[in-house]
Amino acid sequence: MLPKKTIALSLLALTATPASALVVMISDLSPAGAPIEDFFNNNFSNVTEIRHGDFANFANSQDALNGTGAFAGSGPADIFVIGRSLSSGGYDAGDADGYNGITIPFINMTSYTARQAGNRLGWHNGSAGNTGSRDGEETTLTAAGAGLLGLPEGTYDLWTNDPNFNGVGTSTEVGTGDILATIGGNILAAHWDIGDAPANVASAGVATFPGVRLLVNIDNDPNAGNNGANDFTGLTPTGLAAYVGVIGATTPLAPVPEPSTGLLGLLGAGLMFRRRR
Repeated sequence: MLPKKTIALSLLALTATPASALVVMISDLSPAGAPIEDFFNNNFSNVTEIRHGDFANFANSQDALNGTGAFAGSGPADIFVIGRSLSSGGYDAGDADGYNGITIPFINMTSYTARQAGNRLGWHNGSAGNTGSRDGEETTLTAAGAGLLGLPEGTYDLWTNDPNFNGVGTSTEVGTGDILATIGGNILAAHWDIGDAPANVASAGVATFPGVRLLVNIDNDPNAGNNGANDFTGLTPTGLAAYVGVIGATTPLAPVPEPSTGLLGLLGAGLMFRRRR
């Protein structure tokens, strides 16, 4: 039986520190209401606003980032996201390298922009490619990725069977960051903490990152080419849980459900027991 004082204190702990309300800024060419918006709205409990548009030009995106001008009212963005539906040429040196200097967490969903080749953001060396089969247990989690993705180190089926994954990073060099998961030896996911260095400093324009950086590659629609829609439907249930889990582990975004339904059930049962007595 849970003591009444313990129950009260547990409920207080759950309600006294609610998840903060977050503004997520998504740079992506997909239309309003696209699957990338659904991904963040449906899987994280503390998203209160999504600013979604073509923010490839850093100089022209200051209002969206700072919550000024047309975006005044709810403050600056808390999380910055580069989606999968885009033209990577908008993220070359001199266009979006300013984003490497922002202090808020930065989630990148394609190695086409994270790569060094072509002077993109320079998070990892090499390029990005349509390589690595999605069939079977196609994904290998590293020791670094095991804790953040919520699965033991090993191989998993994170993506439904389909043509090769379009957009993995064709390199093993991530500076002082960590590769979290690979497909066919290529980068599926990687993470840089505050103070970590990108693989290509000259391309990135910063020696170290002032904020968390997370690369979680999303495949595109197999029928749509490089600039196709974000293919979130291609994730298996295990894959979706892993992607949501690693974002929750490395950013302030709070995965649904929150708080734990199991803990609430335990507390509820304890309260009912007290009432019967």
